[in-house]
Amino acid sequence: MLFGVQWYLWVLLLVVSVLAIFVCIKASAASRTRREKLRKEAEIWKKDYELRQEFRTLSLEKLNSTDNNKMLSGVCMNIQIELENAPDMNEAFSMLPNEKKYIYCLEYFDEDATKSLSTFFKNNGAPLTDFVTQAIKAVGYNEILPLVETLYPMYDDNSDTSIDYTIIEKTDDKFKEIYDQNKLYDLVTKYVKANKKIFID
Repeated sequence: MLFGVQWYLWVLLLVVSVLAIFVCIKASAASRTRREKLRKEAEIWKKDYELRQEFRTLSLEKLNSTDNNKMLSGVCMNIQIELENAPDMNEAFSMLPNEKKYIYCLEYFDEDATKSLSTFFKNNGAPLTDFVTQAIKAVGYNEILPLVETLYPMYDDNSDTSIDYTIIEKTDDKFKEIYDQNKLYDLVTKYVKANKKIFID
């Protein structure tokens, strides 16, 4: 006995103390993770709001003054606002000129492609996946085109091609080696400016 207390009670107190410390550490880590998640969500909402304000209308001056790395997101936001104002977004999308469909599609492509090429196909369906090959051809990103064409049939509901995870993994690895966001942004900017009459409000 120590201080009139049985030894096993001291052991029990030690165990409880260690567990309490462990729980506090886990709770603190969970709290940090949650705060980080909320911070990232807030940043996304802030970026979305700023894009909406900046690209609510498109003019020649706006296109000429927009940086290449912002052109894709900005023009896509302008199209998104147009679609949101329609009674039926799917029907409104089908009525868009192909040039707008391509840019809209490439925004979602770029967002997912930073993770992997297959992520785009897993996260999206028609009509976005149906236009991705044409969109990449239109802007001229020819280096990644064969890789996109390899995976597209595997995720196309109208295709008989089966999913082959070995091919997907190899294609994702190759895509990761060659995909360059800045190159896509440069090509998109060139494409938008070449077709400016279609994009200007």
